[in-house]
Amino acid sequence: MEKSPVKMLQQIRRRVQAVTYGNPLYRLMLDQGPVPDRLRLSILDPWPGDAKLGQALIASQPALFDEESSLGDGGQKNALTFDFLRDLRAVGSDLARRKAVSMIHEWLQDQEEWDEEAWAPDVLGARLSNWIAFFDFYGVAASHDFTKQMIVSMVRQLRHLIHVAPAHLTGIEGLCVIKGLVYGGLALIDGQRALGIALDLLTRQLEAEVLPDGGTVFRNPAVHASMLRLLIDLRTALRVAQMEIPPDLTLAIARMVPALKFFRHGDGGLALFNGAREGSALMLDATLTMAEVKGRALKRLAHMGYERLTAGRSLLLVDASGPPPRPYDRNAHAGLMSFEFSVGRERLIANCGAQEKQDPEWRRALAATAAHNTVTLGDTNACEVLVEGGMGHRPRMVDSQRFEQEGVQYIDITHDGYAPRQRVMMQRVLALTEEGDELRGKDILTGASGRDFTVRWHIHPDVNVMLAQGGSSALLRTLSGSGWRFRVHGSLGEALGLETSVYCAKGSPRRTLQLFVTGRTTTAPLFIEWTLTREKTKKGNRS
Repeated sequence: MEKSPVKMLQQIRRRVQAVTYGNPLYRLMLDQGPVPDRLRLSILDPWPGDAKLGQALIASQPALFDEESSLGDGGQKNALTFDFLRDLRAVGSDLARRKAVSMIHEWLQDQEEWDEEAWAPDVLGARLSNWIAFFDFYGVAASHDFTKQMIVSMVRQLRHLIHVAPAHLTGIEGLCVIKGLVYGGLALIDGQRALGIALDLLTRQLEAEVLPDGGTVFRNPAVHASMLRLLIDLRTALRVAQMEIPPDLTLAIARMVPALKFFRHGDGGLALFNGAREGSALMLDATLTMAEVKGRALKRLAHMGYERLTAGRSLLLVDASGPPPRPYDRNAHAGLMSFEFSVGRERLIANCGAQEKQDPEWRRALAATAAHNTVTLGDTNACEVLVEGGMGHRPRMVDSQRFEQEGVQYIDITHDGYAPRQRVMMQRVLALTEEGDELRGKDILTGASGRDFTVRWHIHPDVNVMLAQGGSSALLRTLSGSGWRFRVHGSLGEALGLETSVYCAKGSPRRTLQLFVTGRTTTAPLFIEWTLTREKTKKGNRS
């Protein structure tokens, strides 16, 4: 198979970089100039770590650490960025400090020479800012010689970052570069140049990626949360240095906070849309506290393309748009018209989520339309999922309307993702009753006949589900004992199915179940109506 022109150019670029940056003369160039004896500024990291993961790292159990890390990077990247310093600090012991010093020393001995992965701009920026932010924690266990060697390396890394800081990086990666430049510029040398580049990149990134409603162009709640946390870090660093905070940074934080609240279920975690995982409720709480922004969760994110309906203790979150535009669609999913439903602190119906490690097979499975609570035509996706990341063919039209009638809230969504290939239009109407005791759905398939379809409802693994009444309904029972009856009305409801599914929200995938119905389109519009209704309890009991 011939390589694409893009891949050939990337390969040539890597070879040129290896020759240029791996050259001893380039390193000599980076070592030209003054090096401070100590950090000029202390910028403390405010975020909570996980002591359990820190203990696992001290006990030399990296597999456990990599598997359960909630930092959003793979284990290898986590090791290169030193995000694990947060977890060692959570342990707080002298042994944890010595472990931090030994791991930095090991990096200085083995990986300080330029390497494409270890010296990638976003990885370098994250590592540089982490070494600076956690120095007050591990520095007390460091010798004078170690500290001197580390600062020399940090200056070298900062000068390289100034030289290569790319304008094309987006999202978390771009903000990691900016953070490294800001922290390095304030705590080391080359302050004005590093800060000038960083603030220019920040202005451009905020303008392109933070939407007017406070959402982010990636349409991924977890990316949104991580970006907000990085912006708070940048604001904190500038405050410590008593520098003026750019107005666009202040505005972005203010807008993004209500949007982050929008995606939180009652258990404190995030909804699983477009590659997101639940995240740490403790970290999300800390993010909202550190943001210093008041305001409730929004009811809708019109620009980001999501709807939030609440009634009683029930919460319905709906994906009412298409995939994000290129190049922001790297981790996007084909979950058009999908939804998640929770009551209080308990999730009942949830999308399958995303695997932390970049595995092509997991990407193919979890990004598929079938891994979401929506309608799938045949075994195909509503938009093309590229295994290497991103989206290929995508809908030309996704339209949604929100309205209310007699206390019932409605969301009406239409998309043509299947129209070019299968000549079928999809429409879904979701309704949440005034008390939140019933969720109603109506899926309408219009167009060519003879097309096989499946409607899926993935059940959260903490919910017990069983078919009842000869397969014409299902009973869902939560851990708290609340009961919900699920029905598909009409002839399709007579063949309600139950099969295995998977839930990838944190750490390892969990086995769960999904309800589904299958059928075939007809020449006339096909209506699939279904309800999820709270079961009434006996007098004196609470559901």
